[in-house]
Amino acid sequence: MSEKQPQKIEKLNPHLVNQIAAGEVIERPAAILKELVENALDAGASKVDITVEDGGRALISIRDDGHGIPLDDIALAFERHATSKLSHQDLFAINTFGFRGEALPSIASISRTQMITRTHIDEHAWKMTIEGGNASALLPHSASVGTTLEVRDIFYATPARLKFLKNASTELGHCKDMVSRIAMANPTVHFTLKSDGKTVYDWPAGDLNTRITQVMGKEFSQNTVPVLLERNGYRLEGLVSLPTYSRSQANDQYIYVNNRWVRDRNVAGILRVAYQDVLMTGRHPMAVLFFNLDSHEVDVNVHPAKTEVRFRDSGFVRSFLIQGVKQSLTASQHTSSPAMGNLVAQAFNVSASKISTSSQFDYKANYKPILRDSYPSAKPDPIATFAQPSYISAQEKEETLDYPMGIAKAQLFETFIVAQTDGALLIVDQHAAHERIVYEELKAEWNAKGALPSQSLMQPEYIELNEEDCALFEQNQHLFQKIGFVIDIFGGKTLVVHSTPIACHLEGSKEFILDVLADIKALGEGVSAEEVLWEKLSSRACNNSIRAGKTLSLAEMNAMLRQMEFTPKSAQCNHGRPTFIKLDKKSLEKLFER
Repeated sequence: MSEKQPQKIEKLNPHLVNQIAAGEVIERPAAILKELVENALDAGASKVDITVEDGGRALISIRDDGHGIPLDDIALAFERHATSKLSHQDLFAINTFGFRGEALPSIASISRTQMITRTHIDEHAWKMTIEGGNASALLPHSASVGTTLEVRDIFYATPARLKFLKNASTELGHCKDMVSRIAMANPTVHFTLKSDGKTVYDWPAGDLNTRITQVMGKEFSQNTVPVLLERNGYRLEGLVSLPTYSRSQANDQYIYVNNRWVRDRNVAGILRVAYQDVLMTGRHPMAVLFFNLDSHEVDVNVHPAKTEVRFRDSGFVRSFLIQGVKQSLTASQHTSSPAMGNLVAQAFNVSASKISTSSQFDYKANYKPILRDSYPSAKPDPIATFAQPSYISAQEKEETLDYPMGIAKAQLFETFIVAQTDGALLIVDQHAAHERIVYEELKAEWNAKGALPSQSLMQPEYIELNEEDCALFEQNQHLFQKIGFVIDIFGGKTLVVHSTPIACHLEGSKEFILDVLADIKALGEGVSAEEVLWEKLSSRACNNSIRAGKTLSLAEMNAMLRQMEFTPKSAQCNHGRPTFIKLDKKSLEKLFER
């Protein structure tokens, strides 16, 4: 049997190298659109006109009014690793979108590409056509200052990859998302997008607030809170949605690092942590966040697509971003989503529309008087956590309507508290509200004492773990002890649970501990073990809360409202459900056509 001969090492030809690079840079038409629009922005464009056909598979055309490309550089622009954006040769001082010099040669290698460009000193424009990497001669052309790039028949030179593209509607959706991401960070640029002859977007230049409304819609702006935090050269600003205004998918999260949209696991994970105990399971917040820092503190050269970043001090950056979002959510603790109030108003309108104006109601036949000598006042069981306030005079009642949560007026169905502020009606879910109060008291006790009290089990609970989970538990055992667990490790793989947190009456410690360990493994550096513990604990912290069906006196209801005003995140319960809804006076008047 003959021995195998070693294969000779050969250098790949430039055309094949470009096609390989295209596999990293060009995933689909939207990726081409991204690279070309970013080139236009780097060229100083104030207007970018985008045209796509067949979802971008047949044509992507980008027209800008930037400074154009000098005649001597046109051919060089399609050479691999040729760029005008790294003259300082410093990969950690990047202030442009492009810098690798890979996009144009990669695009030209898998499509039919045409460039028309003119600078302000040229008498006319120049045109160059490239098909499958083969360039034509430069020809004079008639055009204004700027650059137009047309990319036709994507992947015609690599038909195997063409099969992986989705239908036109799906690819157009990706193109629209890409335009939205780029336009959001560049509000002073006029963007248009046309698809198969129809105008999809036409966003004139303006300020950031105008652009956010253009992209996200007016309702988003009405249901968000501002974020602003600045420290030691780090700056975070933008808008995040109220916890009660969320989505089933994480599509509407726009996070930028130095004005570059990123799709980074650790950066995106900050929203999960910041909203960890105010958002319903399976729901995702909406956000537009801009994080700016010195370019030497972040590496954007992680992947050819430039959507991933690496920070020099990732721990500080993560804490900074989480703090910025959490501060804004805490500041909005008494803010309920206007969208919820609108839904309530719509429900009233729908109910009213179902009542026929011609229907007759015989009030005499339906009226059944209740004759009583006296009406005893309700005497509910006292609530230990609420101090009984003193009597409030009529004059004082008027003066106290400016409380954020107003003054209690009634209780409905032994579940909902009806309160009035100076200009609105509030309906409070008493169980959800008290659940948040109890949970925040637990956290305050943790912060003050460094631990929560525990309750001994009648019989120890034994939990078998694999080696990996047992090692992970050992690393975080001190945190479990702080929240009230007393656990020993027996035989290297068995946990023996002696006590559980008294405040939450934990049942099924095994499920709780395994869930915590699974989350710590899945989230990696994106979240700390302590944050996971509190997230799990919050879902079980409602046993000491007032339940629906509990009758409350006005004094008790007002005491709860006052506690809500001093409780962080009191607009949502631990599971993310709203604790109250708000109907302003104007909405009520509109319902009655006043």
